[in-house]
Amino acid sequence: MNAEGPPEPVLVVLQKARGTLRVTGPEARTWLNGLVTCDVLPVAEGRGAFGLALNKQGKIQSEIVVVASPEGLLVGVSSGVDQKLAAALDKFLVMEDAELIVASETFVWADFHGLGAAALAESAAQVCGGYAAVIGFTPAGGATLVCERTELLELERFVTRTPTLALASDADWEAFRIEQVLGRFGVDFTDNDNPHEAALDRRAVSWSKGCYLGQEVVCMQDMRGKLKRRLVALSLDGPELPEAGALVTSSASGNTETVGEVTSAALSPITGKAVALARVKGPYFEGKLPLTLAGKSAAFVEQAPAE
Repeated sequence: MNAEGPPEPVLVVLQKARGTLRVTGPEARTWLNGLVTCDVLPVAEGRGAFGLALNKQGKIQSEIVVVASPEGLLVGVSSGVDQKLAAALDKFLVMEDAELIVASETFVWADFHGLGAAALAESAAQVCGGYAAVIGFTPAGGATLVCERTELLELERFVTRTPTLALASDADWEAFRIEQVLGRFGVDFTDNDNPHEAALDRRAVSWSKGCYLGQEVVCMQDMRGKLKRRLVALSLDGPELPEAGALVTSSASGNTETVGEVTSAALSPITGKAVALARVKGPYFEGKLPLTLAGKSAAFVEQAPAE
């Protein structure tokens, strides 16, 4: 919020490439809850969940966003993985009274980021006939909306004519998510990473729910506390954007050492400086040792505490 003026508009990100799975049946909720990192049981009208689908080794297979509908659960998944993930989950559907189908061509998603996101997402849902839910993507506050793809134009019209909403450009979204250390599957982390390495262990993992696929590995990682690498947000002293793959280095040991690489970069609308997500190895991701990126000193972007 700007203390000298009105609140910043809520940023609306159209997630057109996000896939959708539909899970229905009397045991849909309990079945899905045993497979994903977030707690699905409390998901109800107006309340959703953000989590991850892992394999048995605790490696990320997809981000997931779960919203309730009258027919069951709608599950948003990372771009391009809907068929593959559905096939993997279907192997665990044995005796349960539930049904899983891919519905990516039917539904489209929009994420709302900022103060007042939940109420505005609900207003949008009333216009386009969708389902809105509070989602804690980041400490900035957030919500998501899923509606039929045929209503996408109506949703866009609602956003553009609502003064308290701002339709995000690609550049807006990149800058926001980088500064919030919200990586993208397939870009900033892959199926070789676990939740801790993707910096999602305190955002997309419930530490109070029952068992789920990959939980033992995730819990062991948390107790052990030692990571080989972790996704972090860095700020440069200037507007020049580093390319994906640019090396992060450090001379803390006395010699210049490569300690990581850039995965995404954007221009911060707040500081006018370049910001980047980078996969940095330990202990350099802890923020106690000096880092250099593209020949310039790199500072860690200050993060709001996790809720």
